[in-house]
Amino acid sequence: MRFPEEVRKRLQQAWARNTAAWIADPSGAAVSVPLHPPTGAEALADPTSAHTWIDAWRSTGLLAEFVAWEERRWANLGTQLVPVRWQAGEAGALCRLAGEATRAEWAVLLGHAEAAVEALAAMTLADDASSDLRSRVATAITRRRAQWLQMPSVDADLCVRAAAWLLAHPGSGYRIRQVPLPGMHTKWLKDHRAVVEGLVGAARADGSTELGLRPAPTFHDLVVLDPPSRAERPGLPRSSRMDPEALAATRLHPRVVIVCENSETVQVLPDLPGTVAVGGTGYNLSELFAVPWIQRAPVLYWGDTDADGLRILDRARHHHSDVRSVLMDRATLDAHQELTGSGGERSQVVLTHLTAAEAELYRELSATGLRLEQERIELGYAVEQLRRTLDERLHTTPPPSLP
Repeated sequence: MRFPEEVRKRLQQAWARNTAAWIADPSGAAVSVPLHPPTGAEALADPTSAHTWIDAWRSTGLLAEFVAWEERRWANLGTQLVPVRWQAGEAGALCRLAGEATRAEWAVLLGHAEAAVEALAAMTLADDASSDLRSRVATAITRRRAQWLQMPSVDADLCVRAAAWLLAHPGSGYRIRQVPLPGMHTKWLKDHRAVVEGLVGAARADGSTELGLRPAPTFHDLVVLDPPSRAERPGLPRSSRMDPEALAATRLHPRVVIVCENSETVQVLPDLPGTVAVGGTGYNLSELFAVPWIQRAPVLYWGDTDADGLRILDRARHHHSDVRSVLMDRATLDAHQELTGSGGERSQVVLTHLTAAEAELYRELSATGLRLEQERIELGYAVEQLRRTLDERLHTTPPPSLP
């Protein structure tokens, strides 16, 4: 025997499973639940429970309006009118019958979906029926249902308007702050980007979520370690912070570039002949290595001695043909065992730009999670190793030809 509360729970579960379908086509929603009335033998064995169950369905309010009743003849108990099945259709009605929480969710998500469909219909690049757009929007909203449900209405409205504007201006190349929508700023888009991308993708035939915005600039520490290079450019400080475009504009011509992952370490490096040091940005090295004078010079790369550090080293060699690692080897690791820590075991990926010794170390560090952060290496030791490696490079690398 299924009681009314069990049916309400089934309705709530049906809404959770079929949210996108119900929003896309409310009239197509339907739920049918068998109520499993007792047999005559069961009713005779416990008539009180049987009658309590029947009374529960008679007094359950709106839910009772969708119950199918049938006459059953129970031996020694006579003919009884019993509920046998609950069934109803239309998503809005089903959600209201499921309880206040489900009704409220339905109202919020449906409202957002209808606003999005109306705003995006004129912008859609998809050459198909509006029902397909509604279905894709419903799917996009369902994928982020928790965020849509928690979002203040002002932010939900901005998500829809932002998606419409971005669809109307593909490839604008604007910075986020340049988008002429009140409330649109970098932090807002960071928090709501997945929601906006979902709506944009729903409106495009190919599902592309590209927003066409210019990414926020990445800044790098630049330290000119070579005294003659500083003398040539009296307006350029020894230490500064620049984006890749500004780095390129310095038109430096070092004989060697040190790329160092830790900002603090870059800043404390001493003067070194023919050398410029630049702070890295983790895995995102493509823009840095596209700077012409960095691309022309040999690179000494110094990062953490761990699985991620060696992955980044491999990535660096994808973007630059002459990258040599420094202070990321077995000897350095062994010399600083007491300063190592654990970053947790990492899954291994195929790396194609490591030396045999680096690849062997990568496999070990991935399996053990061992890591030696570069800032833990004593500066005097590090500078000694840098000088030795730098001397080798300077003796084997001719001065660069000026562009």
